[in-house]
Amino acid sequence: MAASRLFIFLGNSILHHPLSFSQPPLLKLNIACLPHSLRINRCISSAVTLESETPALSDDAISAHPWPEWVNFVDQLKVIGYITQNAEAAENGISTGEESAAVYKELKLVKDACMNFGRDRFDIFKLLPTSDIQAIVEQGCPSVFRKPVNSAKRLRAHLQIDEGDVCSSCSLRSSCDRAYVLLTETEAAARTVDVVRMLMTFALDPLVVSGDVEDKPAGRELVESSARRLLSELVELSETPADPDLPKPASVVHQKKKQLQFVDPPDTGSSKSIDMKPGDWVCTECNFMNFARNIRCLKCKAIGPKASSMSTGGGGVEMKKGDWNCAQ
Repeated sequence: MAASRLFIFLGNSILHHPLSFSQPPLLKLNIACLPHSLRINRCISSAVTLESETPALSDDAISAHPWPEWVNFVDQLKVIGYITQNAEAAENGISTGEESAAVYKELKLVKDACMNFGRDRFDIFKLLPTSDIQAIVEQGCPSVFRKPVNSAKRLRAHLQIDEGDVCSSCSLRSSCDRAYVLLTETEAAARTVDVVRMLMTFALDPLVVSGDVEDKPAGRELVESSARRLLSELVELSETPADPDLPKPASVVHQKKKQLQFVDPPDTGSSKSIDMKPGDWVCTECNFMNFARNIRCLKCKAIGPKASSMSTGGGGVEMKKGDWNCAQ
């Protein structure tokens, strides 16, 4: 009889117990059954591990995506019925021979499945490690598309991370129309689907899919490490039964033509200086910092510098976007 040893890591405590089996068993920990005190902030710091080999990924999975955690998550969505691969592939014009690899890197094949899983398992949000959630949102948003940006803002509001500090240091700030925008109370409730959307956006980033390491921004390795840990947590938690005592969160209410709320950028005169890009300007009426492309202040609608458009300035000098003439 081959001997195996089971290790369970709970916080900083290690419980171990020798077990004997004819074959190494597949054991799963029902996280929902743990005492509430063990689920605060960091429910499980490391998943249950066995001294046995983990299932090997297929060649198609390894070649399709460099993150085995993402591959495992997508495979889990197949197992629990969120992805019907043949139907999805046929609907998007992908042949049967290509579908097994394409599902790991094509957004259109996994988007609906990921979002439906996130909405259905709203109960596991409280079990996800806050330290890893903080790591994937505190350096900015993974893209400038509205839904990932709003999800990042909801998670930052949940963790009480200053939105102005994040926007001012984000490398995508000059291209983002929602920089410094604050969500309303009806929009600001963070949920599992927000975490899943962020992880999906990171995993399907062309820089990640291509394996291009050189072009990744500084600090991206730490963000990706947290994203991969969260994917592993989602796989583990997806195998636990849903908590029947938790009420389903209310849907986000979208109001047409609503007045946007902004957080003021950091004061340029303080010790924490703002990272202004060339052409950005500060409104003289409300002190809000605007991007170079804004003709009017995004906050108070006051007219910006008069010569901020692509025009010809005095002396026949061609002015670039963001250039302006001093009124004095």
